[in-house]
Amino acid sequence: MLKDLELFFESVKNLNVLVVGETIVDEFVDVSYEGQSMKSICPVFKLEGNKVIQQGGAQAIANHIYDFVKTVNVITNTNNEIVKTRYVDVSDKKKHVEINKFETETFKDISIDTTKYDIVIVADFGHGFCDKLNINDGFHLMCQTNSNNFGFNRISKWKGHKKKSACIDLREASLQVNKRINNPQEKDIQNIFDYELNAQHLFVTTGKQGSTYTNGKEFNTRLSFKTEIVDTIGAGDTFFAFASLCASQDNKIHDKLLIPSLAASLSTTWLCNERSVTKELLLKHAAKFI
Repeated sequence: MLKDLELFFESVKNLNVLVVGETIVDEFVDVSYEGQSMKSICPVFKLEGNKVIQQGGAQAIANHIYDFVKTVNVITNTNNEIVKTRYVDVSDKKKHVEINKFETETFKDISIDTTKYDIVIVADFGHGFCDKLNINDGFHLMCQTNSNNFGFNRISKWKGHKKKSACIDLREASLQVNKRINNPQEKDIQNIFDYELNAQHLFVTTGKQGSTYTNGKEFNTRLSFKTEIVDTIGAGDTFFAFASLCASQDNKIHDKLLIPSLAASLSTTWLCNERSVTKELLLKHAAKFI
C-alpha cells in the first residue's frame, strides 16, 4: 500500500487543478436536551454557547488536495449564501436539528475553459451555483442529491457534457436509472455507466459496503477501510476529490479505488471538515492497515 501511495504522490504532484462549485458553511452549535415543552409537542434545548464554523462543499474538496498537487484554484460563491446550522447534543454529539439557509439568487453566470488546467473538478451540490456555469467538456463531476434537491439534481442533467469522470452514491445511482439499488452488482454499475452518463470513468460509493469503479470495460470493487468513526459528513466529498485525481492518471494508477477509499476513511476520524487530508496524515492512516 505504501508503494501505491508513493506512486500516487509522484503522479499528481505537478498538476494544476481547478475546483468549481458551491462552498457550504457548516455551523455546529452545542446544545443540551432539557425535555419536551409542556404546551406543545416539541423538544426543548439549552444553548451551551459553543459554535464551530467550517467551510464545506467545494472549498473542503480543494483543501483536501492542496498538499498533493502543484496548484489549486477555486471558483465558488463567496458571500456565505449557503449555510447549514446543526444543533449538536454536548452529551453524545448527536445532531438534533439542522437548519438550512440558501440565497441562490445572488449567483452569477461564469465561463470556464477546462483546457487551461490539468484537472477541473465540478462539485454540484444542487443549490444553483453550477446551473450558472458555461463550461466546455473534460471535467470531473459530482452531482449531489440531498434533502433540498431530492430528485431534481440528477447527474443526467450534465449528459450534454463529455466528462472525464463521474462520482455518485447509491441513492444518486438509484435515481439515475429509476430503480432502487441496495447492493449493486456489476450489471447494475454497467447499466448506470451506459445510461445518460457520458463519462470515461464512473465511481459509485456504497457506504459501509465500500465503493465500485468502472470505465465500461473493467469493473472493480473495494470494501471500506474500517476505522473508529467520529463523523461521516464530508467523506463522500473527500472520496470524490481523490477519485478525480486518480481518474486523471488513467494509465499510471491501476487501482483507482484505493486512494479515494483510504482518504475517505481518514476523513471520518474527525468532525465534518475540521481538518484536511495531507500526505503525512494519509501515510499514518495507511500504516494502520499494513
